[in-house]
Amino acid sequence: MKVSSPVPGTVALRRVSRWLLSILLATSVVACRPPEAGGGDASRTVSARVIDDSPRTGPATIEVEVLRDGERVAGASVRVTGDMTHAGMIPVVSDAVDLGDGRYRTESFAFTMAGDWILSVDVTYPDAVTRQVSVPLSVGR
Repeated sequence: MKVSSPVPGTVALRRVSRWLLSILLATSVVACRPPEAGGGDASRTVSARVIDDSPRTGPATIEVEVLRDGERVAGASVRVTGDMTHAGMIPVVSDAVDLGDGRYRTESFAFTMAGDWILSVDVTYPDAVTRQVSVPLSVGR
């Protein structure tokens, strides 16, 4: 039985592939590492809630509270995006109005259909640091 030699270049290609894979894995480990303790991430928190305890399709008021070191932060930029958990719908996006005391409220948000939703709240603090929080909820008819 004759054993054939590998196709020219395949050994080199395998070495390069292994090298690239090892670099990719190494950078993934570094990129996914959690922030160091005391890095300030825990000092900035965002909470969001729908004012109505049982949200229904149609207009909804969403209130967001932005904190830093336990104190409310005024002057942030807050955007609320609502998206259903299934594909095929256009997200609902509304900028929240600054009430001046670290609380923000939507004025033009509306749930377009009943079902399971995820509200994503994107906050940009006055010093340009950003945070995002996601809130799952069910919307009735």
